[in-house]
Amino acid sequence: MSPRWRWIVGPLSTLATAALVTLVQQYLHPIPNPGAIFFIAVMCSAYIGGTGSGLVAAAIALGYAAIHFLGHDRLWDPAYHGLERVIVLCVTTPMIAVVVGLLKARTKEAMHRERHARLAVEATNRRLVALQAAHDESHTGIVILDQELRAMFINRAFRRLWNLPDEIADRQPPFVALVYHGRNTHAYAVPEERLDEYVAERVRRVRSGDLDPLDIKMSNGGVMRLECSVLPAGGRMLTYMPVTDLVQRASTDVLSGLFNRRHFLELADAEWSRFGRYERPLTLMILDIDLFKAINDRYGHDVGDQAIAHVAAMCRDRKRVSDIVARVGGEEFAILLPETALDSAVLVADRLRKAIAETPLMIAGAPIRLTVSIGVAEASPGMDGVAALMKQADVALYDAKHSGRNRVMPQPRDADRPAGPLALAS
Repeated sequence: MSPRWRWIVGPLSTLATAALVTLVQQYLHPIPNPGAIFFIAVMCSAYIGGTGSGLVAAAIALGYAAIHFLGHDRLWDPAYHGLERVIVLCVTTPMIAVVVGLLKARTKEAMHRERHARLAVEATNRRLVALQAAHDESHTGIVILDQELRAMFINRAFRRLWNLPDEIADRQPPFVALVYHGRNTHAYAVPEERLDEYVAERVRRVRSGDLDPLDIKMSNGGVMRLECSVLPAGGRMLTYMPVTDLVQRASTDVLSGLFNRRHFLELADAEWSRFGRYERPLTLMILDIDLFKAINDRYGHDVGDQAIAHVAAMCRDRKRVSDIVARVGGEEFAILLPETALDSAVLVADRLRKAIAETPLMIAGAPIRLTVSIGVAEASPGMDGVAALMKQADVALYDAKHSGRNRVMPQPRDADRPAGPLALAS
């Protein structure tokens, strides 16, 4: 019903009520006090059409009362109460119209606000559903944490990347539980003895809101990049993106498939920091292909490249998970061995030397015998960083070359002796 008809229907119904009361009194039975009937009519008019409609209905009711009560021949009879009834109607019917009209307006306004609020909530829910669906379709793992670091949302990509069961993710676990899930499933390429330290560091970075990207090395050889964003309410948004190819292109030597020198030094610096903190054994091997210039001169640079790739593969296949292998020069390689003392590293180096010597490079069915010389040095608290450790390993490599090649030499006793000219030893 339109607002205009709502306004008219009340007065019309009041007129109909007055006519009906008149007919009943005239032809059926007298009504002692029709005022109560008009109270109801005015109330309905104000409820249906508002205050204005109720006041018009009240005026109609008062007009009827004036005709019905004041025109009576017993008006001045003390036993007749018509005047009092008219006065009561004059006071109460407008008041009823105003009160009911105001209550109707308040109710309508409240319903209007409630409807707008409901529509706003529904629109927000639709946006949240669309946003959640978009996040679930993303190939980037996304975790939303509240200010207590409890996971409010974990998208499907994160569950897939970390093999996280839905029954765990749907319980809104704390962030530390997600990190321990990675530990328990052996997802991190971290030695067992350093896992507790690694988990604590991960939680500390997120709790402090560290915005620097963190590359997480996975046990399957992949790399996951973690980025943390601080949300306005104090929560965190974590994104996990597989960046294996990106990291490999930036940190890998194309010919050998090993880390390049720059990335090796970055990783070695991190290991050196741990060595300085805990003073756990740390050893470096530097190996060089013997007489590599002669191989290039005799067989050509293509064969020389294949020789580098062959030795790189031998080093990679024999490394432990925690070892760091890199090509740091033309035909020179470095292997950093955490948690390994000098004597053990010399044994590892000699096994690698023998394996290379016993596994010739096959070119067109013809074997080309390769040998390497290896220098080994162990970190000590008095050293001035990775550069000093590499210098000692370099001196030991020179001694191996100078002593006849195809051998392993530990670091010299005189740590300050300058490195020899390796170009003459190659």
